[in-house]
Amino acid sequence: MNDSSDIYSKIIFQDEVKQTQTRLTINEFRGIEYLHLRRYYLDFEEEWKPSNEGISVPLDIDNTRSLFEGMAEILSLAESREIIEQEFGDLISKIYQR
Repeated sequence: MNDSSDIYSKIIFQDEVKQTQTRLTINEFRGIEYLHLRRYYLDFEEEWKPSNEGISVPLDIDNTRSLFEGMAEILSLAESREIIEQEFGDLISKIYQR
């Protein structure tokens, strides 16, 4: 499922009916790392291929920070801090243990 050129890849949504996935990936192109949020589709050979639907931005601290802030704001609108820490505490701990 992972493209060999991906530094990181995570399926964040899968539609079994439409046979599509939305993936968050990081890869390098011409010496620059990019963060992609892209839809993938299952082709006739049953291989996952990237579609034209998606975005990519250079992966740097400013873009990453803005993305993180946006996601935190979205989560905080939907949930209280206590619930976020309860639901994502293990993930956050695991990330910082690396």
